[in-house]
Amino acid sequence: MTEEAKIKAIQQDLLLFRKRKIGFVWFQVVLTLGGLYGSIFWGFFAFDNHPLTTVISVPLTTVFMCRSYVLLHDCGHRSLFKSSKLNELVGHLMGFGILIPHSLWQFIHDSHHKNVGNLEQRAFNPEIWTLTKKEFMAAGFWKRTAYRFMRSRWTRFSLTPTVNLGLMFRLVSTKFSRAANTSVIVHDIAYGVIVYNLLQVFPWFQCLILLYFPLVLFYFIASYTFYAQHQFENTYWESASEWDYAKASFLGASCIEAPKWYRFLTGNVIYHNLHHLQSGIPFYQLHKAHLFLKSKYHYPCYTLRQVWKMLDAKVWDEEQKRLVPFPR
Repeated sequence: MTEEAKIKAIQQDLLLFRKRKIGFVWFQVVLTLGGLYGSIFWGFFAFDNHPLTTVISVPLTTVFMCRSYVLLHDCGHRSLFKSSKLNELVGHLMGFGILIPHSLWQFIHDSHHKNVGNLEQRAFNPEIWTLTKKEFMAAGFWKRTAYRFMRSRWTRFSLTPTVNLGLMFRLVSTKFSRAANTSVIVHDIAYGVIVYNLLQVFPWFQCLILLYFPLVLFYFIASYTFYAQHQFENTYWESASEWDYAKASFLGASCIEAPKWYRFLTGNVIYHNLHHLQSGIPFYQLHKAHLFLKSKYHYPCYTLRQVWKMLDAKVWDEEQKRLVPFPR
């Protein structure tokens, strides 16, 4: 079977897993919203009365932030509910608690899916700055230095999560749609009012521990997962003239074998090659799809330990067709 035929066959088989379980979805929505705001409120209440339980509040809030993103992600793909309006409503509810406006997320993520792996459309993949080997070698000192800094492990695990997921969604841009920019402005005003009123009642360090720390942990998990989804040695990048959507979706996205707890936190989006081929598959069906297709088609998967090694891949070598370390 040729590569093209294999991808087409997988794409067709994935249609079997698009079925929605509406009762299960509503349970997840209610549990996630209740869990997120319940853990935050409990943290503020327990901070003075039961300080030891605050230790539980922070990781619990982080877990429900991760799950909020899972549901936001599916709402953005219109795969959580059949109704577009219901996807939009729940998307706004899920995005608000993690500081990600639904309309902006949907705009950016749709652009990413439509242009993944296209060298001429890298502006639509803003999470990871990727240069080709030739571009890096031809770059000036300051651009090379900035690129090395942004692709370093230290930056990836310290600045990048907060900047890309915290700051990026606070700014408007002429590149965004009107709905996306409007959602950013509305959210920023709402967050400003909330933070101002919180600081009138609670000390700043309490807000830092109970709100900012969980966000940073969530952003870290999301950023690490985002990186692994497309930044691996044998990923796919092509010029616009050679670019193929199906190949870019399947070959340019990774499949990660991970423990159940990590699959839970990320909503099975680590089976990213399958998600890109059929983004309409709900998150709770992706693991079943992977188990069914992996034995049938034998595509490569990576472990979380291998993901760590992927961080050594820095620039795209157009001759070797692979992501490689910095050239000497």
